[in-house]
Amino acid sequence: MNSPHDNIQLTIDSQPVEVPRGSTILKAAETAGIYIPTLCAHKELTPYGGCRMCIVEVEGMRGFPTSCTTPVEAGMIVRTQTAQIQSIRNEIFNLILSEHPCSCLICNEKDECQKYSPTIRKVGVITGCRFCPNDTQCELQEVADKIGVTELNYPIYYRNLPVEKGDPFYDRDYNLCILCGRCVRICQEVRTANAIAFKQRGRHTVIGPAFGRTHLEAGCEFCGACVSVCPTGALSEKTRKWRGKENRAVTTTCLLCGIGCQIKVLVKQGEVMGTLPAEAPELNNGQLCVKGRFCIPEAVNTYKRVKRYQKLEDGVLVDITPEEGMTLAAEKLATCKPESFGLIISPDSTNEDFYVAQKFVREAVGSNHIDTSARRYYGAGFVDYLKLFSIGGVLDDLRRASVVVAVGLDTRYGRSVMGVELRRALHRGALIVTIHPRRHNLSVIADIWLNPPSEAVLNSLEDLTALIDKPGARVTTPETKDKLDKAAAIIREADSTVILVGSEFTHDSDSGRIYATIGKLAKAAGARILPLPAAGNLVGSIRMGAYVELSPGGGPKNKKATWSSLDLLSAGKKLDVLYLIGEDPAPYRAMADFIILQNSYPAENAQAADLVFPAAAFTESEGTTFNQEGRLLGIHKCVDPPGNALPDWQILSCLANRMGKTDFGYATVEDVQAEIGSVVKGFGDGRIEPLPIAPMAAASEIG
Repeated sequence: MNSPHDNIQLTIDSQPVEVPRGSTILKAAETAGIYIPTLCAHKELTPYGGCRMCIVEVEGMRGFPTSCTTPVEAGMIVRTQTAQIQSIRNEIFNLILSEHPCSCLICNEKDECQKYSPTIRKVGVITGCRFCPNDTQCELQEVADKIGVTELNYPIYYRNLPVEKGDPFYDRDYNLCILCGRCVRICQEVRTANAIAFKQRGRHTVIGPAFGRTHLEAGCEFCGACVSVCPTGALSEKTRKWRGKENRAVTTTCLLCGIGCQIKVLVKQGEVMGTLPAEAPELNNGQLCVKGRFCIPEAVNTYKRVKRYQKLEDGVLVDITPEEGMTLAAEKLATCKPESFGLIISPDSTNEDFYVAQKFVREAVGSNHIDTSARRYYGAGFVDYLKLFSIGGVLDDLRRASVVVAVGLDTRYGRSVMGVELRRALHRGALIVTIHPRRHNLSVIADIWLNPPSEAVLNSLEDLTALIDKPGARVTTPETKDKLDKAAAIIREADSTVILVGSEFTHDSDSGRIYATIGKLAKAAGARILPLPAAGNLVGSIRMGAYVELSPGGGPKNKKATWSSLDLLSAGKKLDVLYLIGEDPAPYRAMADFIILQNSYPAENAQAADLVFPAAAFTESEGTTFNQEGRLLGIHKCVDPPGNALPDWQILSCLANRMGKTDFGYATVEDVQAEIGSVVKGFGDGRIEPLPIAPMAAASEIG
C-alpha cells in the first residue's frame, strides 16, 4: 500500500485528485471518474500515445500532451474539456474515421435500425456499424457518443482489403482496423510471442505476420489476446461473431489441462457463447491457451451432446426415462459379483466426482475396482510420473528461477501460458535448457537445445545428471558432449532451477526410466519439478482415492494390490459390468458383457455401450479441482446442463439410492465437500502440500 508521501496531488477539471507517484494523467483521471477518450491505451499495455485522442491541456506546459504518456506532477493543473481540446479531438477522430466504415455513427435512423433490423448484420463485407460483429461493443461508438460526433468532415476511404478467414478461430477484416497497435503490442509485450507487427508504411500500413507468412507459419499461438484488446470489429471470433454482447460472465476453472487456468465463461440466453481469461495473477495471469480461449463453447454446445438416458435395443440406442435407466442399472449391479465389476473415470473429473465414484464402487457395489484412464495413458511410466509430484514446485518457483529446464515440453498450443512465463523468464535474464528430440517452439528461444534422437533421450538425461554431479564424467552420448557440458555448468551454477515436464515422452517405451531420471536430475540440481499433466485433475484423482491401491487422501488402500490383481483393466478376464465415466467405451468393449456409459458425449460406436447416462460438462457443474501444484480451485456452474444431464456425483448418488444404499443422500455439492473434508486432511485449505505417493501398480500392456 502506498504511503501518503508516495502520492501526488493535482487538479483535473477543477477537481482535486490524489494518485500514487508515477501515475499518468489518464490514470489519475480514471481514478477520479473523469472521462478522457482513448483508443490505443489499455490497462495491460505500456503507454503508447498513438491515437492522440487523449490529449489534454496542462497549465504551464507547451502544446497538448497525451494524457496516457504524461506522468503526474505535484500541483499540476489539467483541463480535459476546453473548446480547443474538443475541436482538436474531433478533428483527430474524423481523420481516424476517414478510413473506417462508419456512416451509421451519424445516421439519424441508427437507433431504429439497430432495434428493428438485426438480420442485416450477417454479411460478408462490413460497410457500417449495423453490419459489424462488434456493433454495440465497439469503442469507436463509445467515443463518438461521448465527444458528440454528429457529422463527418472527410470522405470515407474503403481500403478494399480481403477479409482473412483462412486461419482458424477468428476472422481478420483490416478494413476496420484503425492502427491503434493494441494487437501488436499485446503480442509483443504481454504474450512476448512477436507473431504480428506493423507492415508497410503510410496509407498502406496493415497488421500481420512479416514476409507474407500466415499466422500459423509465423508461430501464432492463437491465444486470442489480440482479439480481446481490439477496439473495433477488425478481429472477430468465428464461433460468436454475430452473438453480440454476453448477458453475464462466470469465473471458473478450465479443466482442459492440469494448470488450472481461471476463465470467464460468457453466457447469453442460457448458453456458453465464449470464454475470456480471468486475471488470476497466481495462475494464468490473464492469459489462456487456444483450447481454453476458443474451444470450450464448441465443446459444450455441440449438437452431439448426450441429453437423454438411452439403452441398447436390437443394436440401436433408444431413449428411455431416467427412472428406467436407474432401474436397469441397479438390477444389473445387483446381480454382478464385486470381483466382476469395474469403474473407470476420466482424470478430467472434479474432486467431488472422484470421491463419490470411489465410494460408490467400495460401498454400493462392494468392489475395489476403480481406476482412471490416466494409468492407461501414461502406461509403463505412470508410477514414476506420479512420484514427480512428491517433489513438485509451484508456479512462483518458475517465476523466480534463474535456470529453467524443459523436458519434452512444447508450449505453442497446449499449456501456452507456460510458454508466456518462459519467455518472461528469458527477458528477466533466466537461462533456458530444453530437452526435446524434435524442433518445437522452445528450441527457438532456448539457450541450449539438447535434441537427442527419441531412442537416446534417456541416455542424455542420465549423462546430464552425471555431469551435474561430477564435471567431466564420462558420457554415453559423446556427439552432444559439448552441449551437455554447457547445460550441466549452467544448471550447476544456478541460484534456483525449475524443471518443467511435458508430455513428449509419455508413450515412450522407456517413459518410466525417463521420469525416474528426471527425479534424479532434480535431486542433483537441487531443483523443483513442475509436472504439467495433460489431464485436468490428475492430482485430484490421487487425493480422492480413485485407484484400487489408494484411499481418499492418497494413502494406501491395499498394500498387497498389484497390477495382476487389478481385474478392472486386465486383458485376461472379462467383467460382467464395466462402468465408464467420461470415457469412450470403444477400447473396453471386449472387456465386459455390459457397459454403462456416463458421459457428456456419445460413444464413437453407438453399439459400444449398453446403457447411457447423460452427464453435465464442467461448465454446468459446481465442484473443485486440484491443479498440478496441488492448489484447490473452484469449478462453478455457468449454465444448466441440457436435457436430463446431471453432474457425475449426482448420477452416482441417485443410482446408489436406487440400489438401497442409505449413505449417499447428498442434497448439494457442499454436502459432498463436507464429507471429503472429514476424510481428506487439508481439503478446503487452499493447497495440500506435496505428499509421497503411496505404492501403486505399474501398468502393463493393455489389449
